[in-house]
Amino acid sequence: MKNICILTSGHPPYDERIYWKFALTFANNGFNTSVICSTMDISHQENGIFIKGFDGENLSKREKINKLKELLPDSDPDIIICCEPLTIIAADKYVSAYQKKCRILADITEWYPENVAFKHSGVKRIIWYLFLYLLNVYTVNKADALIIGETNKKRRYDLIAPFRRKIIIGYYPVLRFFEYSPLRLNDELVMCYAGLISFERGIKKIVEAAGMVAKKYPALNIRVKFIGKFQKPEEQASFLQFIQKFKNIKVDLTGWTSYDKISELLKDVHICFDLRIRNFIYNNSLPIKIFEYMAAGKPFIYSDIRPIREEFNYSACGQLVNPNDLSEICESVEKYIKDRELLAVHQQNGRKIIEQEKNWELESAKLISFISRFLT
Repeated sequence: MKNICILTSGHPPYDERIYWKFALTFANNGFNTSVICSTMDISHQENGIFIKGFDGENLSKREKINKLKELLPDSDPDIIICCEPLTIIAADKYVSAYQKKCRILADITEWYPENVAFKHSGVKRIIWYLFLYLLNVYTVNKADALIIGETNKKRRYDLIAPFRRKIIIGYYPVLRFFEYSPLRLNDELVMCYAGLISFERGIKKIVEAAGMVAKKYPALNIRVKFIGKFQKPEEQASFLQFIQKFKNIKVDLTGWTSYDKISELLKDVHICFDLRIRNFIYNNSLPIKIFEYMAAGKPFIYSDIRPIREEFNYSACGQLVNPNDLSEICESVEKYIKDRELLAVHQQNGRKIIEQEKNWELESAKLISFISRFLT
């Protein structure tokens, strides 16, 4: 049996892609599988997957790299899948120190270095961007191959790592975790957002739209459901005050849930939303949750971005809007209220797209085939 270790310095060990997709796929295909992280103090075995980690929040980058390297011998990996540039350095140090015949693969799902550099402003942003860009070029060329989440991101790596093997393994949902739950619209309308909760993700606009629609349709009970956790405690406090103004709707905050449980929380939902502010990262990233909504049979109303338009026939199962235009958002909601058959058709079409072409069962077969090339 071959050993595969997934190494992360930025994600929790039960991250959707790391654990529920990659690790479970490897374990179910006969690989000795482990996950090592620097985001949680943990030592656990579950579903044939060994999970080890430490809390590296207060450690320097060098200390994190060394501790990740020190944990790798226990896994004795034949392949290390690295989720961030930092982990590629740790894996490379491990291979050099132990003279291991071990392949290093990078799993690229973020816009790096934008996702770090854009947290700063002015000259500091430029300095961080240049430094991290060069680090990214250096580290990905240390890897033997690149696994990339979507076509848009691959274009960059074709330029900075032209001689590295690449494959696109999408963000599509694990079908067996998503029950198809179409729902008729009668006297209640449930609108939903799932994921990390923050103001830049348009949560206020969702509530405002619900309030406006409720005024126009007073006989319709409208509930807004947020599944997830706030990124900033101060935004949570502010949001709780904000929703007090809306007496004609009900707002539910259900908290975070594990990937295999989210389908259950979507059963009473009619329409799902993501009205994020359109910045560089969002404009050039394919949202993950949109496919989960489709798998559960939930039409979506999303910010209008190019990656969605290029990925599939979105108009068959949802609508794209200007996230700053409250009237347009409300009109999109009203389409489903006025035309209940449209809601049913979009429910069916979304599920059909996932079943036929955009599911993890298909992606996992590609992943195993790609991985096997490095084990012969």
